[in-house]
Amino acid sequence: MAVRSREADVRWRRTAGLVSLAAVVTACGSGADPLEAMGTAQPPPVAVQGGGRQVSLDAFTYCYRNTCADGRPEDLPDLGTVTGEITVSFPLEDWTFQATQLQPAVAFPQPCDVQIPARLVPTGTGAWRLEPAGPPGRYRVDLFGRTPGGDLAVAFAVTTTRAGSTPAPQAGLSAFYDHDGRPDNYGTFEFGIDYLSTTPREAAATLTITGHGGRASYELTRVEDECRPKGQVRFRAEVPNESVTRAVGGEPYTIGVELELDGKRHAASMVWPRDASTDPDAGGALTPVFTPALP
Repeated sequence: MAVRSREADVRWRRTAGLVSLAAVVTACGSGADPLEAMGTAQPPPVAVQGGGRQVSLDAFTYCYRNTCADGRPEDLPDLGTVTGEITVSFPLEDWTFQATQLQPAVAFPQPCDVQIPARLVPTGTGAWRLEPAGPPGRYRVDLFGRTPGGDLAVAFAVTTTRAGSTPAPQAGLSAFYDHDGRPDNYGTFEFGIDYLSTTPREAAATLTITGHGGRASYELTRVEDECRPKGQVRFRAEVPNESVTRAVGGEPYTIGVELELDGKRHAASMVWPRDASTDPDAGGALTPVFTPALP
């Protein structure tokens, strides 16, 4: 998704400062695994192999058992130059992982740094093959692991020698949320696009909502930031939920997005709640599919 919900519990935190521990719980007994028997409150390392080398990555941010820690790496373990496969392994079951490449490869990334999603292909229990994305070069790779009730983040540096896939433009709209059985926009509409081929100089967006009781349109203001990755654009409009429901009535809502990028127009239409994402991280966000396709 290009836009994450305000309700989503995004655990990938790049906060400054030292790692702080909230609590520690020790588990033991005949049914405990070796890690539980040692009473560790930190997840085991993530192992990454490639180019004849291996790096062992300790989580700098995690929630594991009853312990949470926020932090960032002081340095990046370097896998070096890799021409063949890069593999990732983790010793615990029921964990899934995602990967993101960043440039430059630094310990303290900035919001405007290049960010490209990379594929992790499962190859067995607790094992994946990393398929780098983008042009060859030196990257920081962030790995984010998740399991029910827990998560972790690790990072390393690598220099790739082969070109990988380039992500297609992705759009996301945060419009309404199910609030105790009623639609609620929490006072804000948010719309964004990632991975455009270039950052548009001019961009405008209009949201039109049609419900059982009427129709209303809202101009979305472009969010101007000094530091934003290439190909990313964000829009926002603050509209009280009561104003929206008075204007359009009850759901379902047909939501249209009229988008103009450097003079070229694109349109998309969705229905809420029918088309809302079921991904718990997306918080019910919508994924507009534009005609013509985004550049």
